[in-house]
Amino acid sequence: MSWLKNVIEHLDNLRGRYTAFLVRDEASRAEVLRVLDEVRRKELNRVHGGSALESASFVDADIQYNLYGLKDTQENRVIGCLRVTTADQLAAIPDSRAEYVLEKLTPPLLGRAQVCTRLAVLRQYRKTGAAFVLLRQAYDDALAGGMLAVLLSCEPGLYAGYVRLGFRPLGGVHQAASGGFRIPMVAILHDEQYLRQVRSPMLRTLALVPRPLPQNGMQWYQELEAREGSIDPGVAFYTDHEADEVHDQLTRGLTPVGRAAVLRNAIEVKCSHGDRVLGAGDGGRSMGFVRRGAVQIEEGRRIIAVLGEGELFGEMAVVLNAARTANVAAVGHDTRVLLLSQSSLDRLENPADQAQVWRNLARVLATRMVHRGRA
Repeated sequence: MSWLKNVIEHLDNLRGRYTAFLVRDEASRAEVLRVLDEVRRKELNRVHGGSALESASFVDADIQYNLYGLKDTQENRVIGCLRVTTADQLAAIPDSRAEYVLEKLTPPLLGRAQVCTRLAVLRQYRKTGAAFVLLRQAYDDALAGGMLAVLLSCEPGLYAGYVRLGFRPLGGVHQAASGGFRIPMVAILHDEQYLRQVRSPMLRTLALVPRPLPQNGMQWYQELEAREGSIDPGVAFYTDHEADEVHDQLTRGLTPVGRAAVLRNAIEVKCSHGDRVLGAGDGGRSMGFVRRGAVQIEEGRRIIAVLGEGELFGEMAVVLNAARTANVAAVGHDTRVLLLSQSSLDRLENPADQAQVWRNLARVLATRMVHRGRA
C-alpha cells in the first residue's frame, strides 16, 4: 500500500496526530530550520549557501516567503518543513525562472501562483501521512488567499506521488544544478474535474469552496496545451514485462510480488549526451539501470567506468546510505535510464525477497571490485 493510499484511507486519524502551522515566532523558526538542516545537510548531504533555506535557485534573504512547520502532537516535536512564496517574486531570477518554467505563466497569474520549495520530513515519518498534512495546509491557505496555482520542481522518483495529489507537468525533465533531474509541475487549484480524475485527496477541501469556482487557472492551462500540445515530461512510469531483463542484476530470483514491489513507481528518463544522471555529493537516495545507450562513472575529470544496457549504477551510495562520490553521466543522445528510489528496497516484505535482493547487490559490488582490481 502506497503512502498516499494510506493517507486517504486513514485521514481522520492523521488529523489528530500531525498538525501543520505557519511559523510566526523565532523559536518555531529555529525548530523548523533544525529539521530542514538535519534532512538536507546531514541525511541528503546537500549543502548550498549559508543557510538551510538557501537553494541553487534563489537566496532566502532576497524574497518574502511563508514558512510552515509540521508537528507530531504525540511526540510534541517538529518533524517537517515547507517554504512557500509567490511566483512573481522569482520571475526576475534566471535560475528560478528556468527551474519552475515561469515564462509559461501570464503576468496576472504570476501574482496568483505559489512556489513550494524546501519540503522536508524526518526519515522516520516518511511512510506516514505527515507530509500530506503539510501539503494540505499549504493548499488550504492558497485557496483561502485567492491563489490559482501551485508550482514545484520534483525528482523523477517523486513524480507519481505528486500526480496523485493533483499536479501535472509544466515542462520536460531537466538537469538540476546539483546533478540529477527535476520535473517542473503545476497544480491548478480549482480544477475539480482533473482532481476527480486522479482521485486527489485535495477534493475534500475544494468541495468546501463556494461555487462557481474561478476559471482563470484552468483557462490558462487549456490555452497553454492548445499552443504547445500535451506536455511531455520526458519521463514515463515503467511497465514491467517478464521478458524484460534490464533490471535482472537487482531483481533476479525475487518472487513476482517482490519484483513488482521493487519496480513500483520506477521512472524511465530520456537523457541527452552529458546529462548528469546522478551527482557526486548527493544523498544516495536513487540508483538505476541503463535501459538504452550507456552511462559513464566520473571522478573529477577521470572516467572510471562505462556501463551499458542492463547494468546497475548508483547502488554503492544506496547500500552505504552515504554521499555519492562520483558523477553518473549519460553517453550519447539516445540514452534512457530506469531510476529507482532507495525506498524500492524498503517495500520488500518477504524475508526471502529481502535476503535475495541483498545477495544480488553483493554480487554486483563484488564483480565491480574484481574488475577494478584487474584494470
